[in-house]
This record gives sequence, C-alpha cells and structure tokens, in this order.
Amino acid sequence: MKRNTIGALDDPNSELRRRIDRSLTNLGRRLATEPELQAKVDDWVMRAAGHIVDHYRGEVSDLIAGTVAKWDGKATSERMELQVGRDLQFIRINGTIVGGLAGLAIYSVTQLMF
Repeated sequence: MKRNTIGALDDPNSELRRRIDRSLTNLGRRLATEPELQAKVDDWVMRAAGHIVDHYRGEVSDLIAGTVAKWDGKATSERMELQVGRDLQFIRINGTIVGGLAGLAIYSVTQLMF
C-alpha cells in the first residue's frame, strides 16, 4: 500500500495526484477570496506556532543556533547582499537609527529614574 501510494504521488497523471492538485487549487482560491477562512487559518497557524514555542522552545533554539553556527559569515553576507541588493543598505541604515533611538530611550529612562 505504501509503495502504491508513493507511486501514485510520483505519477502526475494518477487519480490521487489529480485529486490532491484540485483540492489544493480549490483551497488556494478559497483562501484568496474568503476572509472567514483566512481568519480561521491564521488562528490555526498562530495556535500551532504558540504550541511549538511552548513545548519545543529548547529544541527549536538549538536547531537555529546549530544552523547559524555552521554558516560561513562572509559567504552568507555575500549571498544576502545578492538577494536583497540595494534594500540591504536601507535595512542597515534603519537598523542603526532604530538601535540608536532605542539606546537613547533606555539611557534617558535610566537617567530619569536614577
């Protein structure tokens, strides 16, 4: 049964594959046009993400940290610059400004409090 199912999924002309394609296409159309369904799916995704964070926080954190640790910094930054292009400069400038303003706000609050 497993072999037949995998074979049907691999075959673009199989009945199973055609039904899945039709169902996903129909779901996509409904998501694009039905606000109630959009809200339901948003709620499901938020609850699922919340569940994952609540129950698997450590594992997800370890996975992300391990993945990032394996990155070559120079190669990664070059790829990001190629993908993002000129927008990366604006992101850097905005990050600097926002970071500076946040630092100024924190400093000001601590000076006022003490």
